[in-house]
Amino acid sequence: MKNKKTNLLLILFVISTLQVSAQKNAKEFSIYGGGGASLFLFTPPVPTASSIGYHADLGFGFTHFFSQTVGFHIGAGFGLNNINAKVGQLIIFTPKLSGIPDYLSFEGYEGDLHTTLYNYTENHQTMFVSIPVMFQFQTKQKQQLFNWRQGKRAYFYAMTGVKMLILLDQKYEAAVKSLNNLVYFPELDNWAGTQTFAGLGTFNNNGKGYNANGTLGVGILAVFAFETGVKWRIGEKLYLYTGIYLDCGLNDPTKNSRQPLNNYYSEKLLSDLALLAFTDRINLMGAGIKLRLAFYQPPKREPCHYIR
Repeated sequence: MKNKKTNLLLILFVISTLQVSAQKNAKEFSIYGGGGASLFLFTPPVPTASSIGYHADLGFGFTHFFSQTVGFHIGAGFGLNNINAKVGQLIIFTPKLSGIPDYLSFEGYEGDLHTTLYNYTENHQTMFVSIPVMFQFQTKQKQQLFNWRQGKRAYFYAMTGVKMLILLDQKYEAAVKSLNNLVYFPELDNWAGTQTFAGLGTFNNNGKGYNANGTLGVGILAVFAFETGVKWRIGEKLYLYTGIYLDCGLNDPTKNSRQPLNNYYSEKLLSDLALLAFTDRINLMGAGIKLRLAFYQPPKREPCHYIR
């Protein structure tokens, strides 16, 4: 209880300090929008796997400047992600000790199950709330007291920090074009792959619905964020940011949702495809362009007293 009171007092102290400081320092209120390409980084890398998609987000922010070149930025926004992952050919090996069904044994000999999924694909659609917490660095601005059109009009800026993506909803769809099951009997040095009644052979999708869909139990995604570009002064108290950005996920939000690869010894089991189970870790990465319209509030100046 004591620690909670201490934390609360500390938070209130920080907020009050920022409020007092903000009265003397410059600040910006901004609205932004951006978008670009998104992809999954698979660990370990899978040679046959690739992913690409798009994302977009918009929101608002507040920047408190400690000086003419350094500021602290926080904000909130709403975004969408749509990523397609193509794995291609996915091979699953299940040794006899992993519990192959009894009817896949032959005259007392147990075999190893080799399952091949062809054209394995997934589509992920995500909605999220974005909370950036970043530091902003920019070239020194030459303020004109009486005519803002005079002097320098463009400045370079860079922002770095973290974003917290609170995932509101995530849907996925997984599908395969065809499935092939073979059993190898080491003691007999023989293959079995034509007994379709036992789940062996090739099974083509042909609209039979070899797919799965649902939602993932994901939480908060931490993202390293970097942005840089040009800051244009387009009004007395109005700026336009034009920049590019790069985001890289720091944690794997689907780690606890992925299931181990199944033994697809039956067509019926294809209705429960394992989601991205071919990889140990997934990192989300995105890059694109961003536009930000900022309303600048200059620092309050001390009143001048004239002696007559």
